[in-house]
Amino acid sequence: MSTQAAKDLTPVVPRKFRTAFFMLVSCFALWGLVNAMAEVLVKAFESVFPALGQMGTVMTVSSHYGAYAVLAIPASVIIKKFGYKAGVLLGLGVFFFGVLGYVPAALFHSYEICLGSIFVYASGCSILETTCNPFVLAMGPQETAVRRLNFAQQFNPVGCLIGLLVAKYAIFGNMVQAAPGETLSAAQQAQNLIWLVTPYICLAVIVACLWTAFRVKDMPVATAEGEDAAQHDFLTSLKNLITLPRYSFGVLTQFFYVGLQTMAWVYVLHYAGYILGYTDAVAMYFYIGAMACFIVFRFICTALMKTYNPASMMCIAAVVGVALCMGAVYLPALPGLLCVVAISACLSLMFPTIYGIALRDLGPDSKLGAAGLVMSILGGAAVPPVFAYCLENETLSALVFGLFSGQEAALRSCYYILAFCLVIVLLYGFAFRKVSAKKK
Repeated sequence: MSTQAAKDLTPVVPRKFRTAFFMLVSCFALWGLVNAMAEVLVKAFESVFPALGQMGTVMTVSSHYGAYAVLAIPASVIIKKFGYKAGVLLGLGVFFFGVLGYVPAALFHSYEICLGSIFVYASGCSILETTCNPFVLAMGPQETAVRRLNFAQQFNPVGCLIGLLVAKYAIFGNMVQAAPGETLSAAQQAQNLIWLVTPYICLAVIVACLWTAFRVKDMPVATAEGEDAAQHDFLTSLKNLITLPRYSFGVLTQFFYVGLQTMAWVYVLHYAGYILGYTDAVAMYFYIGAMACFIVFRFICTALMKTYNPASMMCIAAVVGVALCMGAVYLPALPGLLCVVAISACLSLMFPTIYGIALRDLGPDSKLGAAGLVMSILGGAAVPPVFAYCLENETLSALVFGLFSGQEAALRSCYYILAFCLVIVLLYGFAFRKVSAKKK
């Protein structure tokens, strides 16, 4: 049998890992759900705390993704010493107590407590991502690692889609909407906050059940190739990682990618509302459409990776994504919005592909390497304020003056920022496409 034929018959997830793998899939869906809700609820916070402005409400997203930079390295130390199962249990526990923080936030109508709660439960997500991604990569041979992670990550946008449906029907469907030029009363704002936090309290119950399932389940031992060798100390691992271009550039690329993804989704609602005049309820259909594109194309891309180089596929997606960003800038209202929605299809394979290339063959440095890649999710906190600043100050709008004006020009111009982030992804994929294609 040829080497390629043997590779094609290699299972993506070996039998001994399958139960544990599908339990981990629930964690991928979990943080996808809360990530989507954090992004879409920027608009909800505008109605609950109307005095905050663009920069204030976008801090909900910055607080969420900023938490990823705090506990990723401590999580890597924990899983290095106690194993992947301990990391999953810790992440779920922190997440549980974080979402419970919404109870005092609703009682005291406090934006600060909301931000604190977001920060804590997102710290739990940080621990989970630091644990689950390398755990999945280690559940089988390196040849199928990128495909395996893409397969697991398919359930992340499924969680995102569930989060969007919860946001649309359980939150936006019950919140009082202010008429143009009007402000909600204090009682209406308090009522809206209750509807905003209720799904999170229900989520706490689900997470408690999930924690119990992981606690009683005997998880198989999984180690990346080379991980059984003599373990490196923290400084040695850090030096090895920093001096490895494939890894250090991967962390930088992941930083820009997460900022790109966050804003590509958050501003679907803004684009539909400000440029086409749709209500939040109607705009949510386009957001859900963007997420559906993401899900469908992730399944398609994962299947194509069996035949084609993942990095080369990512390069093509980045080029198409840049073209769609230019469509969002210059095309008239509805075609521009459809370009905004279609950008999500191009993003579908990027995060796990960058992650898999950067973390490949790191051996004893893989756990700290995973922490660095999770910390790069800080890009989701860094890019939103840039968008908010551009919207409030119209600094880039001169680029499209002559075709559009005012706030519409400012919003359209923000898609130059997304195009820049996609160029970074393109450069990374092109630089390391041979590593992605490497066969064992």
